[in-house]
Order: sequence, then C-alpha cells, then structure tokens
Amino acid sequence: MAKLTKNEAKQKRAYAKSLYIKSFDYDAIAGMLGLTVTTIKAWSREDDFEGARKASFIALSEMRNTILESFAELKDGKTPKISADMASKYASAFEKLSSKKKTLTYIFEAYEMLTEEFLKDVQIAVNSENKEFALKVLQIVRAKTDIVITKLANQTEDE
Repeated sequence: MAKLTKNEAKQKRAYAKSLYIKSFDYDAIAGMLGLTVTTIKAWSREDDFEGARKASFIALSEMRNTILESFAELKDGKTPKISADMASKYASAFEKLSSKKKTLTYIFEAYEMLTEEFLKDVQIAVNSENKEFALKVLQIVRAKTDIVITKLANQTEDE
C-alpha cells in the first residue's frame, strides 16, 4: 500500500473517527478506508475515538432544530429544552458565520447524510461481492467529495 500524504492521512483519520462515532467497528472502518485494522486501532487510541463517540457534537442543524422545538414548546406553554439565553447564544454564533461558511456547513451536512446512505448499502449487502462493490462505490464518492469539501473549506478560510 502506498504511503498516505499528510493531508490524506488527516482526512482518513477524521473519517475513521466519524465512522467510529456512528458505531462502525474497526474491521468495517479499515475496509471502507482501505487501511489495516492496526492503523485504525492506533488512531483510535491516539485520538480517543471512544471519548468522541460519547461526546458526539451537536450539528448546526440540530442546534437550529433544538431552538425551533424550544420555541414551539414555549408557544404551547411547556418548558423548553434550552433556555432563552442559550437559544440566543446559538443564534448569535450562527449569525456570525459568513454566508459561504453557512452554505459549506449545510453542504457538509448533506454530504454526511449521503455517506450514511452509502453506508447502509454496505451494511445490508447480502454477500461479500455486493459488500465489496458497495465499499468501492463509497470509497470513490467519499474521495471525490472530500476534494470538493476541502476546496470549499479553503476558499472560506481565505475570506
């Protein structure tokens, strides 16, 4: 196997962590990324995959949904999930993002949803041939989308 560039390793490491957070095991992650189980386990120890799984962060859309649900609960006379102060802080943080960064956030979220659909295909594959095909499709789509997301992220950093 060819040695990964620093950027490739960084991207694969982040993707491995996100898959682990979504409850994939080391074998499945290694297969999806074309790496060894030993590499994935080493990354897991170094980057505390288990801690990340336990402390999964809230995506911006989840913050938005939480805020909307809290307002609906207030409207119905119920106690909201978050305080008004916290809702205000969430809204303020989101408003401070540039329009490109907001768009990138939604693109990345849609990309993660697409990846999850491909992962479902891998999980429901009935035989090893179908599973290998689904993994290959996922790897190709993931690689190309990673390139696009990275380019977009770099452009927003230049703002």
